[in-house]
Amino acid sequence: MKKMFAALALATLALAACGGEDEATSINKLKEIEDDGVIQIGLEGTFPPFSYHNEAGDLTGFEYEIAAQIAEDLGVKAEFIETKWDSLIAGLDTDKYDFVINNVSITDERKEKYDFSIPYMESVAVLAVNKDKSDITKIEDLDGKKAAQTITSNFAKDAEALGAEIVPATDLTSSIELVLQGRADGTIHDRVTFLTYLQEQSDAKLKIVEGSTSSSNIALILNKDNEQFRKKLNEIIQNRTEDGTFAAISEKYFGENIISND
Repeated sequence: MKKMFAALALATLALAACGGEDEATSINKLKEIEDDGVIQIGLEGTFPPFSYHNEAGDLTGFEYEIAAQIAEDLGVKAEFIETKWDSLIAGLDTDKYDFVINNVSITDERKEKYDFSIPYMESVAVLAVNKDKSDITKIEDLDGKKAAQTITSNFAKDAEALGAEIVPATDLTSSIELVLQGRADGTIHDRVTFLTYLQEQSDAKLKIVEGSTSSSNIALILNKDNEQFRKKLNEIIQNRTEDGTFAAISEKYFGENIISND
């Protein structure tokens, strides 16, 4: 029994010498991934252009390629675990994966329970109008005009705050159709959503005007107390942002660079 207590005491001292239990845990997390040679990554897989299956059935997408590059830089194999959004982040609670990449915004509420990497992109709410619309050149010009929005969305609140009358819509597509038909003057949505639409519908008479109503940083989300792992992820994101690797992936899927430079 004394030997067992002595061993426990030595183990405790060893942890203290390494900077405490949390640091030891974080070191083990990164080492575990490196030793296994596999990193498990959570995403939806049904969320184009971020992660989706192409016509051949292969998983692909903007965030898929970002995550694959991170795995490559770690020197391990990426194992993607597709999970519905409703339970995606909660999968971290049972260590279903090592991090989630799924257009997840950094929020104070989420930071209470989880950690985030540095941002790899920014989500910005912008206004799109018909290309023939000459009286709206910036987002503030929506004042006194009609905005096609789903009535319970934050985008609808943004439009109302700008002084717009809301024309009810059911989704992004119907919002854009109302604008193209002239039944609404514009619609507010996430910039990358418009970029995706314009990539698929290159002949659409739609344009994004100057200005934005809100923005949020998008990052990898992971469990707390994995500081060494988080630092390594940050290092990779920083390096691949600076060398243009992530920008090239962005250009491929959105036609422009949406990578955060913060």
